[in-house]
Amino acid sequence: MHRSPDDTVRLGSAALFLVVVFAATAVAVHFARPEYDGWHAPLSYYLAGPASAWLRGAYCGLSLGVVLLAAGLWRSLAAAARLQLVPVLFAAGGAALAVTAAWPGASPGYPVDDLGALIHGLSAMCSFLFVGVAMLLQSASLHRDPHWRPVAAPLLVLASLAFAGLWWHALDRSLPRGASQKAVIALYVLWLGTVAWRLRSAPVRAGAASPAEIRSARD
Repeated sequence: MHRSPDDTVRLGSAALFLVVVFAATAVAVHFARPEYDGWHAPLSYYLAGPASAWLRGAYCGLSLGVVLLAAGLWRSLAAAARLQLVPVLFAAGGAALAVTAAWPGASPGYPVDDLGALIHGLSAMCSFLFVGVAMLLQSASLHRDPHWRPVAAPLLVLASLAFAGLWWHALDRSLPRGASQKAVIALYVLWLGTVAWRLRSAPVRAGAASPAEIRSARD
Protein backbone atom coordinates (compact mmCIF):
# COMPACT_ATOMS: atom_id res chain seq x y z
CA MET A 1 0.00 0.00 0.00
CA HIS A 2 1.34 3.41 -0.97
CA ARG A 3 2.02 5.84 1.87
CA SER A 4 2.01 9.53 1.20
CA PRO A 5 5.01 11.58 2.37
CA ASP A 6 2.46 14.15 3.48
CA ASP A 7 1.33 11.75 6.20
CA THR A 8 4.81 11.65 7.70
CA VAL A 9 5.12 15.43 7.41
CA ARG A 10 1.85 15.79 9.30
CA LEU A 11 3.00 13.39 12.02
CA GLY A 12 6.27 15.27 12.42
CA SER A 13 4.56 18.66 12.41
CA ALA A 14 1.96 17.58 14.95
CA ALA A 15 4.61 16.08 17.23
CA LEU A 16 6.75 19.22 16.94
CA PHE A 17 3.76 21.44 17.74
CA LEU A 18 2.91 19.43 20.86
CA VAL A 19 6.53 19.44 22.05
CA VAL A 20 6.76 23.22 21.62
CA VAL A 21 3.41 23.73 23.37
CA PHE A 22 4.64 21.66 26.31
CA ALA A 23 7.87 23.61 26.61
CA ALA A 24 6.12 26.98 26.32
CA THR A 25 3.44 26.00 28.83
CA ALA A 26 5.97 24.71 31.35
CA VAL A 27 7.89 28.01 31.18
CA ALA A 28 4.70 30.10 31.39
CA VAL A 29 3.32 28.17 34.37
CA HIS A 30 6.68 28.46 36.10
CA PHE A 31 6.48 32.26 35.93
CA ALA A 32 2.79 32.20 36.88
CA ARG A 33 3.60 30.49 40.19
CA PRO A 34 6.00 32.85 42.00
CA GLU A 35 5.27 31.16 45.32
CA TYR A 36 7.68 28.41 44.29
CA ASP A 37 11.43 28.71 44.11
CA GLY A 38 12.05 27.29 40.65
CA TRP A 39 15.58 26.28 41.60
CA HIS A 40 14.24 23.80 44.15
CA ALA A 41 10.64 23.10 43.06
CA PRO A 42 10.28 20.18 40.61
CA LEU A 43 7.92 20.58 37.69
CA SER A 44 5.45 18.19 39.33
CA TYR A 45 4.69 20.85 41.97
CA TYR A 46 3.02 22.91 39.25
CA LEU A 47 0.55 20.12 38.42
CA ALA A 48 -1.70 21.22 41.28
CA GLY A 49 -3.03 24.67 42.11
CA PRO A 50 -3.40 27.81 39.97
CA ALA A 51 -2.75 27.34 36.24
CA SER A 52 -2.12 23.64 36.81
CA ALA A 53 -4.80 22.60 34.31
CA TRP A 54 -2.74 24.17 31.53
CA LEU A 55 0.31 22.16 32.51
CA ARG A 56 -1.66 18.92 32.87
CA GLY A 57 -3.06 19.51 29.39
CA ALA A 58 0.44 20.12 28.06
CA TYR A 59 1.61 16.86 29.67
CA CYS A 60 -1.19 15.00 27.89
CA GLY A 61 -0.33 16.78 24.64
CA LEU A 62 3.31 15.73 24.98
CA SER A 63 2.12 12.19 25.67
CA LEU A 64 0.31 12.23 22.33
CA GLY A 65 3.29 13.88 20.66
CA VAL A 66 5.60 11.07 21.74
CA VAL A 67 3.24 8.48 20.25
CA LEU A 68 2.93 10.43 16.99
CA LEU A 69 6.70 10.74 16.82
CA ALA A 70 7.10 7.00 17.25
CA ALA A 71 4.60 6.35 14.47
CA GLY A 72 6.32 8.82 12.16
CA LEU A 73 9.73 7.32 12.78
CA TRP A 74 8.50 3.82 12.06
CA ARG A 75 6.92 4.93 8.80
CA SER A 76 9.93 6.90 7.60
CA LEU A 77 12.96 4.91 8.70
CA ALA A 78 14.78 2.46 6.48
CA ALA A 79 14.11 -1.11 7.62
CA ALA A 80 17.71 -1.46 8.77
CA ALA A 81 17.20 1.42 11.24
CA ARG A 82 13.91 0.18 12.69
CA LEU A 83 13.81 -1.47 16.11
CA GLN A 84 10.48 -3.00 17.11
CA LEU A 85 11.06 -2.22 20.78
CA VAL A 86 11.36 1.53 20.18
CA PRO A 87 7.72 2.36 19.32
CA VAL A 88 6.57 0.11 22.18
CA LEU A 89 8.75 2.01 24.64
CA PHE A 90 7.65 5.38 23.27
CA ALA A 91 3.98 4.40 23.53
CA ALA A 92 4.44 3.09 27.08
CA GLY A 93 6.35 6.21 28.07
CA GLY A 94 3.70 8.45 26.56
CA ALA A 95 0.95 6.62 28.43
CA ALA A 96 2.90 6.86 31.69
CA LEU A 97 3.30 10.62 31.14
CA ALA A 98 -0.47 11.03 30.85
CA VAL A 99 -0.93 9.08 34.10
CA THR A 100 1.64 11.36 35.74
CA ALA A 101 -0.48 14.37 34.82
CA ALA A 102 -3.72 12.74 35.94
CA TRP A 103 -2.32 11.93 39.40
CA PRO A 104 -0.21 14.91 40.54
CA GLY A 105 2.16 14.21 43.38
CA ALA A 106 2.21 16.02 46.69
CA SER A 107 3.28 19.66 46.67
CA PRO A 108 3.24 22.44 49.29
CA GLY A 109 -0.39 23.14 50.15
CA TYR A 110 -1.66 20.30 47.97
CA PRO A 111 -1.27 16.98 49.78
CA VAL A 112 -2.25 13.66 48.20
CA ASP A 113 -2.96 10.26 49.71
CA ASP A 114 -0.43 7.45 49.68
CA LEU A 115 -1.96 5.75 46.65
CA GLY A 116 -1.92 8.97 44.63
CA ALA A 117 1.70 9.61 45.56
CA LEU A 118 2.63 6.04 44.58
CA ILE A 119 0.87 6.25 41.21
CA HIS A 120 2.47 9.60 40.43
CA GLY A 121 5.95 8.46 41.43
CA LEU A 122 5.83 5.20 39.50
CA SER A 123 4.32 6.74 36.37
CA ALA A 124 6.84 9.59 36.35
CA MET A 125 9.72 7.15 36.74
CA CYS A 126 8.34 4.91 33.98
CA SER A 127 7.84 7.81 31.57
CA PHE A 128 11.44 8.96 32.02
CA LEU A 129 12.87 5.44 31.75
CA PHE A 130 10.77 4.21 28.83
CA VAL A 131 11.23 7.33 26.71
CA GLY A 132 14.90 7.63 27.65
CA VAL A 133 15.71 4.05 26.64
CA ALA A 134 13.74 4.50 23.40
CA MET A 135 15.72 7.65 22.64
CA LEU A 136 19.02 5.83 23.19
CA LEU A 137 18.08 2.78 21.14
CA GLN A 138 16.69 4.79 18.25
CA SER A 139 19.63 7.20 18.23
CA ALA A 140 22.07 4.29 18.11
CA SER A 141 20.45 2.91 14.95
CA LEU A 142 19.79 6.13 13.03
CA HIS A 143 23.13 5.92 11.21
CA ARG A 144 21.65 3.03 9.20
CA ASP A 145 19.27 5.41 7.44
CA PRO A 146 20.78 7.84 4.90
CA HIS A 147 18.31 10.61 5.73
CA TRP A 148 19.04 10.45 9.47
CA ARG A 149 22.77 9.71 9.30
CA PRO A 150 23.88 13.38 9.40
CA VAL A 151 22.11 13.91 12.76
CA ALA A 152 22.61 10.42 14.22
CA ALA A 153 25.73 11.24 16.22
CA PRO A 154 24.42 14.52 17.76
CA LEU A 155 21.14 12.83 18.65
CA LEU A 156 22.98 9.93 20.29
CA VAL A 157 25.06 12.38 22.34
CA LEU A 158 21.91 14.28 23.34
CA ALA A 159 20.07 11.09 24.31
CA SER A 160 23.08 9.92 26.33
CA LEU A 161 23.29 13.23 28.16
CA ALA A 162 19.56 13.12 28.91
CA PHE A 163 19.70 9.57 30.26
CA ALA A 164 22.87 10.17 32.25
CA GLY A 165 21.34 13.36 33.64
CA LEU A 166 18.26 11.42 34.72
CA TRP A 167 20.35 9.02 36.78
CA TRP A 168 22.46 11.83 38.20
CA HIS A 169 19.28 13.62 39.27
CA ALA A 170 17.91 10.41 40.80
CA LEU A 171 21.06 9.36 42.67
CA ASP A 172 22.64 12.64 43.78
CA ARG A 173 20.26 14.05 46.36
CA SER A 174 22.52 17.05 46.94
CA LEU A 175 21.45 18.56 43.61
CA PRO A 176 18.74 21.25 43.64
CA ARG A 177 15.71 19.12 42.82
CA GLY A 178 13.98 21.69 40.65
CA ALA A 179 16.95 22.76 38.57
CA SER A 180 18.30 19.25 37.99
CA GLN A 181 14.90 17.80 37.04
CA LYS A 182 14.09 20.68 34.69
CA ALA A 183 17.51 20.35 33.04
CA VAL A 184 16.82 16.68 32.36
CA ILE A 185 13.35 17.49 31.00
CA ALA A 186 14.88 20.15 28.75
CA LEU A 187 17.28 17.58 27.26
CA TYR A 188 14.42 15.16 26.62
CA VAL A 189 12.32 17.88 25.03
CA LEU A 190 15.26 19.03 22.88
CA TRP A 191 15.77 15.49 21.55
CA LEU A 192 12.05 15.04 20.84
CA GLY A 193 11.79 18.43 19.16
CA THR A 194 14.88 17.86 17.00
CA VAL A 195 13.63 14.47 15.84
CA ALA A 196 10.16 15.87 15.12
CA TRP A 197 11.71 18.68 13.07
CA ARG A 198 13.83 16.24 11.07
CA LEU A 199 10.88 13.92 10.60
CA ARG A 200 9.05 16.65 8.67
CA SER A 201 11.42 16.11 5.73
CA ALA A 202 11.91 12.35 6.04
CA PRO A 203 10.92 9.97 3.23
CA VAL A 204 8.33 7.23 3.69
CA ARG A 205 9.41 3.61 3.32
CA ALA A 206 7.10 0.66 3.06
CA GLY A 207 9.01 -1.94 5.05
CA ALA A 208 11.71 -4.09 3.55
CA ALA A 209 15.06 -2.50 2.92
CA SER A 210 16.16 -2.13 -0.67
CA PRO A 211 19.57 -3.46 -1.72
CA ALA A 212 20.85 0.11 -1.92
CA GLU A 213 19.68 0.80 1.64
CA ILE A 214 21.32 -2.37 2.91
CA ARG A 215 24.63 -1.42 1.24
CA SER A 216 24.34 2.13 2.59
CA ALA A 217 23.67 0.86 6.12
CA ARG A 218 26.77 -1.33 5.97
CA ASP A 219 29.09 1.49 4.86
